[in-house]
Amino acid sequence: MRILLAAAPVIHREQAFNLQTILEYMKTYCERAELIVFGEAVLQGFNSLCWHYEEDRAVAVALTDASIVKIRAAAKRRHIAVSFGMIERRSGSLYSTQLFIGADGEIVNVFHRVSPGWKDRSQTDGHYREGARFEKFSYGGKTFAVGLCGDLWTEGRPEEMKALSADVVLWPVWCDYPASEWNGAVRQEYACQAALCGHDVLLVNPFCTDPEGAGNAAGACVHFRDGAIVREHPSGRPGVLMVTLE
Repeated sequence: MRILLAAAPVIHREQAFNLQTILEYMKTYCERAELIVFGEAVLQGFNSLCWHYEEDRAVAVALTDASIVKIRAAAKRRHIAVSFGMIERRSGSLYSTQLFIGADGEIVNVFHRVSPGWKDRSQTDGHYREGARFEKFSYGGKTFAVGLCGDLWTEGRPEEMKALSADVVLWPVWCDYPASEWNGAVRQEYACQAALCGHDVLLVNPFCTDPEGAGNAAGACVHFRDGAIVREHPSGRPGVLMVTLE
């Protein structure tokens, strides 16, 4: 399977821009990859929430909203699967979600982040929720499992992930390390952590271009295998990494 990891440009609170970026990457790479994976919360940007529920509810999207319908239609039209992060609205609750859509446009998996690091717990109430567990699902002859950012750093969760024995662990993140730190020691720390979670672990960090500059992810894509870095796209610029798995 050819999986493209996309450290794509993202702007906080600019859903139209972010949606167009997802669609453009799908168009550009549909003949080269079977699946394209974007980072955490790329549809709205990780810092798109203000922790006032009614305002945040308006920022979040439901799986039936127009932006999701457009991405599903593009997946079917371009014959490419896509996985991307979003702030989801579901039955009055909000989640940090990673959605996986197949090349037929159908939703294959909806994963809710299990760790609370996506929200300000001092300001949020029960409307801001997490999922309970990881799960394994199948697509294109491979089994997958998803962990979002801090999920795979939470006590007990790496063991839970590894016990699933998924062929591929997708690790979409939103990391705001300076590029020099990531490209130095930090990526090696993530390599060691990935070894606790699975055999092939694919990490993707967006490249945030928000002019405000606070909490901006600096991009990176890495294919970890048993704790080693197989290939990577370094932090500091947008870009992609093609991973081919037999």
